[in-house]
Amino acid sequence: MAREMQESPGRSTHGGARCAQCGNVQGGLAAGGLLAMAMSPAFAFNVASFWWDPTQASKWGASNEIGTAGGVVTWSLIPDGTGIQPDAPVDGMSGTSNLSSVFAQVGGEAAALGMIEDAFDAWSSVANLSFVRVTDDGTPFNAPYDAGQSIGHIRIGAYAINGSSGAVGYVPPPNGGTTLEGDIIFNASNTFGIAPGNEGDLYELYPESNGFFYLNDFQGLFTHELGHALGMLHSAVPTAMMCGYVDPAFDGSQCAYMDPDGDGKSIVNRVPDADDVAGIQYLYGAPPVPEPGTCALAIAGLGLLLARMRRR
Repeated sequence: MAREMQESPGRSTHGGARCAQCGNVQGGLAAGGLLAMAMSPAFAFNVASFWWDPTQASKWGASNEIGTAGGVVTWSLIPDGTGIQPDAPVDGMSGTSNLSSVFAQVGGEAAALGMIEDAFDAWSSVANLSFVRVTDDGTPFNAPYDAGQSIGHIRIGAYAINGSSGAVGYVPPPNGGTTLEGDIIFNASNTFGIAPGNEGDLYELYPESNGFFYLNDFQGLFTHELGHALGMLHSAVPTAMMCGYVDPAFDGSQCAYMDPDGDGKSIVNRVPDADDVAGIQYLYGAPPVPEPGTCALAIAGLGLLLARMRRR
């Protein structure tokens, strides 16, 4: 993977009104030497491109060149009890990771992993990169890179975070030069749930079943933060997966999950829309199309399998 040193990690937050603390995202990235860049009048997506070379950006793959494949990106779950690197504290974050407490709120580990895998599939189905889960050895969060580590490129954990944010997502390398690059951290002090309905359905943002508190839809939130972990910044499209704070003129309050019309409802949003797809394909290209010969072999193999099944 292409990795370069930068000064400070870019951070995106979603929280109590899902994005209450997103205001410092672009500023933080600029301070680290990166520049948010809107790519087309027809779209509103932003990526973390380099101010000194707009043809490159923070992304996964063998090259930081925009439009190149992301290759195989690994991910892992930070084990419960894993601390934060002692000599590299993260502002507003404390304690040890406790993913189990987050998973318990959405049906347990198996259910949570199913939603996490669906999120990875949602992004890989529209871009030229793939994901593989690996084991995690419990390296402290934000630790320096070390050849002996066994961790994913993207690590998923849960720490106590000051404020009302639901989660934070860090853009990929180059972004600080430590293992937090591309990581996704849930706020262990917040609450999470599962919005009822299918993609595009309306649901109550402050349901009685949740004590009239804001319902952080676990899968939708994770899919958004995963977008950041892949190099996507916020979009100014209100219904986009990556909608969030862009600048003072578009401060995130216009996003669908912020209830801009005041009816107390939002839409179930767990799948990248046209603006999100344009952005992720800008970074990595479209997913490869299987060669006709490969398809023919697969179909032939399926025919043989069915024939064998019929004989039994």
